[in-house]
Amino acid sequence: MKKNFLRFSIMILFVALLVGLMVFFVNRKSENYVGYLSVIQLSPQTPCQMMGYVIITENDKIIVVDGGTEGDADNLTKYINEHGSKVDYWFVTHLHNDHAGALYKIVNTTDIEIDNIYVSANDKDWYIENEPKRAKFSTDFIDMLNESRIKNKVREPYVNEKINFDNIDIEILGIRNPEILTNCGNNQSMVIKLSYNDNSILFLGDTGVESEAKLIKNQREKLKSNIVQMAHHGQAGADFELYKTIDPETCLFPTSDWIWDNYDGTLKIDETKDWIKKLNVKNLYIAKDGDQVIILK
Repeated sequence: MKKNFLRFSIMILFVALLVGLMVFFVNRKSENYVGYLSVIQLSPQTPCQMMGYVIITENDKIIVVDGGTEGDADNLTKYINEHGSKVDYWFVTHLHNDHAGALYKIVNTTDIEIDNIYVSANDKDWYIENEPKRAKFSTDFIDMLNESRIKNKVREPYVNEKINFDNIDIEILGIRNPEILTNCGNNQSMVIKLSYNDNSILFLGDTGVESEAKLIKNQREKLKSNIVQMAHHGQAGADFELYKTIDPETCLFPTSDWIWDNYDGTLKIDETKDWIKKLNVKNLYIAKDGDQVIILK
């Protein structure tokens, strides 16, 4: 009898401990995403460079910036499905596969609902003429915007457009620059500033030095942000002048390991690392290190 009672007591304690651990981890997960703003920097799921951010609002709504390649779509989809299988706002900085490929695949292969898609794009002929080696993806993406189930959800942003959503202020500081034909595809990047309480995040996409000059000239007073997404995966994009103007405390690097390690010695990532040292940046989040959650209160 005593042995049976002892076994029963141990079983009860084990079950209680298991339930307690489950509650702890569920609450911990909930704390990561509900009640304040969570920014998830996605990691590359293929050897290709990529950029993707999932932003989860106070009330468990979803904002996506870019998303990565088609090979990154499943990882992104996992986060979207965990939070209602719906994206409230999706911002595409520019029409390169390493930024917009995941959206292309998700639209064509899933039923995920998307309420608003902000894309600043030139017409198809512009990409064919000025970026012929990458034009197929850009033109296919434009066809998808015009012909797929999302065609009524697509919005063309304008400079200084403001969006308020679930206690977040979003402002479009830069859009496409069709007159810039140097490094032209990257220089079409939309620039988005997201503000929440005392925090602000500046998403630069693949902004280059040519569009940077235009951005500083027109938006200098609005560029200061405590968090910045480093342009063009942290190398060969915007230069020190822009980051000095932004004056960030935290840098988000959508950067693969081979870029971060400067695998062949030709990349400009080491120059960028020197810049962030000069600016005394306190926090670095690097995509090569896996998916990372940044909590903003």
